Amino acid sequence: MTHPPEQRRYRRVPIAYEVKLIVEERMISFPSAIDLSLGGILVDGRSPLPVGTNCGVAILLGAGSPGKRIVTRGMVVRADDRGIAIAFSKTLDPGSVESLKALIHSLDPGAEEPCGPPEHPAPPRPGLRNP
Repeated sequence: MTHPPEQRRYRRVPIAYEVKLIVEERMISFPSAIDLSLGGILVDGRSPLPVGTNCGVAILLGAGSPGKRIVTRGMVVRADDRGIAIAFSKTLDPGSVESLKALIHSLDPGAEEPCGPPEHPAPPRPGLRNP
Protein backbone atom coordinates (compact mmCIF):
# COMPACT_ATOMS: atom_id res chain seq x y z
CA MET A 1 0.00 0.00 0.00
CA THR A 2 1.39 3.40 -0.93
CA HIS A 3 0.79 6.51 1.10
CA PRO A 4 0.01 9.84 -0.54
CA PRO A 5 2.81 12.39 -0.48
CA GLU A 6 3.05 14.60 2.60
CA GLN A 7 0.59 17.48 2.23
CA ARG A 8 1.68 19.50 5.24
CA ARG A 9 2.45 23.15 4.70
CA TYR A 10 4.62 23.47 7.82
CA ARG A 11 7.13 21.16 9.48
CA ARG A 12 6.04 19.74 12.85
CA VAL A 13 8.19 20.06 15.95
CA PRO A 14 7.84 17.88 19.05
CA ILE A 15 6.59 19.66 22.18
CA ALA A 16 5.44 18.54 25.61
CA TYR A 17 3.56 21.59 26.91
CA GLU A 18 0.22 21.37 28.68
CA VAL A 19 -2.72 22.32 26.45
CA LYS A 20 -6.21 23.51 27.33
CA LEU A 21 -9.05 23.37 24.82
CA ILE A 22 -11.88 25.83 25.35
CA VAL A 23 -15.32 25.04 23.93
CA GLU A 24 -18.31 27.18 24.84
CA GLU A 25 -18.18 27.31 28.66
CA ARG A 26 -15.97 24.21 29.08
CA MET A 27 -12.22 23.99 29.51
CA ILE A 28 -10.62 20.60 28.86
CA SER A 29 -7.03 20.10 30.05
CA PHE A 30 -4.49 17.77 28.48
CA PRO A 31 -1.15 17.20 30.22
CA SER A 32 0.87 17.22 27.02
CA ALA A 33 0.92 18.00 23.34
CA ILE A 34 2.82 15.78 20.92
CA ASP A 35 3.80 18.19 18.18
CA LEU A 36 3.15 21.66 16.84
CA SER A 37 3.38 23.56 13.55
CA LEU A 38 2.05 26.88 12.31
CA GLY A 39 -0.79 24.85 10.81
CA GLY A 40 -1.94 23.11 13.99
CA ILE A 41 -1.23 21.03 17.05
CA LEU A 42 -1.47 17.34 17.96
CA VAL A 43 -2.60 16.85 21.55
CA ASP A 44 -1.93 13.64 23.49
CA GLY A 45 -5.26 12.28 24.67
CA ARG A 46 -8.73 11.13 23.80
CA SER A 47 -11.15 13.74 22.58
CA PRO A 48 -14.60 14.27 23.99
CA LEU A 49 -15.03 16.68 21.05
CA PRO A 50 -16.27 15.52 17.66
CA VAL A 51 -14.38 16.28 14.46
CA GLY A 52 -15.46 19.70 13.20
CA THR A 53 -15.68 21.28 16.66
CA ASN A 54 -14.29 24.82 16.83
CA CYS A 55 -12.30 25.51 19.98
CA GLY A 56 -9.90 27.85 21.68
CA VAL A 57 -6.41 26.46 22.20
CA ALA A 58 -4.16 27.57 25.07
CA ILE A 59 -0.57 26.28 25.06
CA LEU A 60 0.86 26.69 28.57
CA LEU A 61 4.57 27.36 28.29
CA GLY A 62 5.48 25.86 31.64
CA ALA A 63 7.46 26.50 34.79
CA GLY A 64 10.18 28.50 33.06
CA SER A 65 7.58 31.09 32.08
CA PRO A 66 4.87 31.18 34.78
CA GLY A 67 1.59 32.48 33.42
CA LYS A 68 3.00 32.58 29.88
CA ARG A 69 0.74 31.02 27.30
CA ILE A 70 -0.14 31.21 23.65
CA VAL A 71 -3.87 31.40 22.99
CA THR A 72 -5.31 30.77 19.55
CA ARG A 73 -8.30 29.22 17.76
CA GLY A 74 -8.72 26.04 15.77
CA MET A 75 -10.91 23.13 14.78
CA VAL A 76 -10.70 19.43 15.62
CA VAL A 77 -9.81 17.71 12.33
CA ARG A 78 -8.97 14.23 13.64
CA ALA A 79 -9.39 12.31 16.89
CA ASP A 80 -8.00 8.79 17.08
CA ASP A 81 -5.49 6.62 18.95
CA ARG A 82 -2.66 8.98 17.96
CA GLY A 83 -4.32 11.96 19.65
CA ILE A 84 -6.42 15.01 18.84
CA ALA A 85 -5.38 16.93 15.74
CA ILE A 86 -6.41 20.58 15.72
CA ALA A 87 -5.94 22.79 12.66
CA PHE A 88 -5.39 26.43 13.57
CA SER A 89 -7.80 28.99 12.16
CA LYS A 90 -6.64 30.69 8.96
CA THR A 91 -7.63 34.04 10.48
CA LEU A 92 -5.40 34.10 13.56
CA ASP A 93 -4.57 37.50 14.96
CA PRO A 94 -1.02 38.68 14.19
CA GLY A 95 0.03 38.42 17.86
CA SER A 96 -0.87 34.71 18.00
CA VAL A 97 0.94 34.02 14.73
CA GLU A 98 4.09 35.80 15.93
CA SER A 99 4.00 33.97 19.28
CA LEU A 100 3.62 30.61 17.53
CA LYS A 101 6.46 31.45 15.11
CA ALA A 102 8.74 32.47 17.98
CA LEU A 103 7.99 29.29 19.95
CA ILE A 104 8.50 27.03 16.93
CA HIS A 105 11.71 28.84 15.96
CA SER A 106 13.05 28.43 19.51
CA LEU A 107 12.48 24.67 19.27
CA ASP A 108 13.61 24.10 15.67
CA PRO A 109 14.96 27.12 13.75
CA GLY A 110 13.48 27.21 10.26
CA ALA A 111 10.42 25.08 11.10
CA GLU A 112 8.32 28.26 11.25
CA GLU A 113 8.80 28.75 7.49
CA PRO A 114 6.44 27.13 4.96
CA CYS A 115 7.64 23.91 3.38
CA GLY A 116 8.41 24.42 -0.28
CA PRO A 117 7.58 22.08 -3.13
CA PRO A 118 10.04 19.25 -3.71
CA GLU A 119 13.19 20.53 -5.42
CA HIS A 120 13.20 17.74 -8.00
CA PRO A 121 10.02 16.02 -9.19
CA ALA A 122 10.08 12.25 -9.11
CA PRO A 123 11.16 10.73 -12.44
CA PRO A 124 8.52 8.93 -14.50
CA ARG A 125 8.14 5.26 -13.60
CA PRO A 126 7.91 2.71 -16.40
CA GLY A 127 4.53 1.06 -16.71
CA LEU A 128 2.64 3.93 -15.06
CA ARG A 129 0.69 6.62 -16.83
CA ASN A 130 2.48 9.90 -16.37
CA PRO A 131 0.64 13.18 -16.87
